[in-house]
Amino acid sequence: MIIDARQLPQGYTIKSDICIVGAGAAGITLAHELRNKGMEIALLESGGMKFESDTQDLYKGEVVCLDYHGPLDQYRQRRFGGTTTVWGGRCAPFDEIDFEFRPHVPHSGWPISKQDLDLYYERAHAYCELGAYKYDVRDALSNVEKFMIPGLESEIVSVDKLWRFSPPINFGKSYSDTLKRSSNIKVYLHANCLKILTNREGTSVSSLKVASLRKNEFFACAKHYVLASGGLEVTRLLLVSNDVHNKGIGNKYDQVGRFYISHITGDFGKIQFTPRNGNIIWDYEITSDGVYCLRTISVREKKQREYQLLNLRVILTHPPVEDPNHRSGILSSMYLVKRFLVCRIPPEYSKELAGTMIPYQHILGHLGNIMIDSRNVLLFSRRWINKRILSKRKLPSVMLQSKSNIYTLHFDAEQSPNPDSRVTLSSEKDTFGLNRLKVDWQCTDLEIQSVVKSCQLIGQELSRSGVGQLRIDFDSLPALIRKRTGVGSHHIGTTRMSKNPSLGVVNENCRVHDVDNLYILSSSVFPTSGCANPTLTILALALRFADHIKQLY
Repeated sequence: MIIDARQLPQGYTIKSDICIVGAGAAGITLAHELRNKGMEIALLESGGMKFESDTQDLYKGEVVCLDYHGPLDQYRQRRFGGTTTVWGGRCAPFDEIDFEFRPHVPHSGWPISKQDLDLYYERAHAYCELGAYKYDVRDALSNVEKFMIPGLESEIVSVDKLWRFSPPINFGKSYSDTLKRSSNIKVYLHANCLKILTNREGTSVSSLKVASLRKNEFFACAKHYVLASGGLEVTRLLLVSNDVHNKGIGNKYDQVGRFYISHITGDFGKIQFTPRNGNIIWDYEITSDGVYCLRTISVREKKQREYQLLNLRVILTHPPVEDPNHRSGILSSMYLVKRFLVCRIPPEYSKELAGTMIPYQHILGHLGNIMIDSRNVLLFSRRWINKRILSKRKLPSVMLQSKSNIYTLHFDAEQSPNPDSRVTLSSEKDTFGLNRLKVDWQCTDLEIQSVVKSCQLIGQELSRSGVGQLRIDFDSLPALIRKRTGVGSHHIGTTRMSKNPSLGVVNENCRVHDVDNLYILSSSVFPTSGCANPTLTILALALRFADHIKQLY
């Protein structure tokens, strides 16, 4: 059943066994797992079925440095389905090393291992329509005799790992009918959780204070409460719930909001390949079970430990779109569409799309490329319409072959947990009178130097194998990475998982330390970020928690 909470009377009480706050990937997956299991489920969602600007405004907040971190309302979607309504679908599990304590990575180590999540990663694949749980080239692809970089043999660098891509699945559209038909699930739209209320001792949640934008306040009472409203909003809700715990729930040891990490990402140079025994594999491929995938370059885990590196993956891509000197009509078309037709450009792209040339010269250069390369633009447009716009399983992005065999390297890299990278409450308040968030995201020299060293190792192995030469100025690379780094879409670490309550916010079962019936399902519980997108790991934790909660009933 789906209920519009704007119609609930003042003072109404929703009663259930389990109350889930947030109908994004985690909340919907958990509710779906618990359907028809003999327990009453209430799923509270702040938004409606579609984007609503007044609801989205609740996500606004303060960012210490907008040059590096995007506005807080730009990446998240406050509606049924959450940010899966706009995500790109790229997925991979975290690597084994991501869960380990690493002496060179301060505050690293999870209280669970990758083996604890493997079963749940596999189950999460069904939710995302990712096919088989296979991320090694030899297992996932039928053309394994074709090497990504023919002639590259290395004990340091691996080209065996894949990104896999969901169609992408919009969880709101895909699972709304099932939830609507479930006899034990009630979904409340336009239900904003304002505060968590506890007993006098603060050891148990007694109810949630909820309201719609019409200000009809009501309550949600349950045996167990699950916060699944995203890394930032979960943190905010804990901090504003300070009636009993004056620093916020779960914040006895001042851990809530600390260790805010994301991923650093960008381009770090070009490779001139000299193919041997075949061509470079640069494009998307189709797995044996019909899923788009992309091969990646990484430093092997053994060598990460030896060289004291953070995790990183690299793909081959096209030149930056903003500079018309690439001479590609396709890239120029892509630039002009994003620059002038797309209203909301993420900060990691907006810097590039702003360009450094005089505007009219910039535009004329791109228009010239389109005219000269019009045949290729037309051919690509047909492919894009068929494979992207009209297809259910969408071509993930633009990838172009380089006739000169020169490719740009694009990286996604892990951040190191840093207690000074922090999310706190701002003095600014929203329409409910609740403090908005203030984000002070920080990037350290350790992370920058790790990217640089990884880049050097990749270049070294390409050169040693005689397959290519890396073109990059390593002296200026650290400053370039820091200047072009922009984050905001992955909100990780602010309610981290730990065995010791003094070192985190939740235990290995995602229960808030010292609160017996409050749980968090969000990337905010990740102690480390790895280099993979967090969605698949969030789902794995949600499925693991579903099995845990079933045992209590």
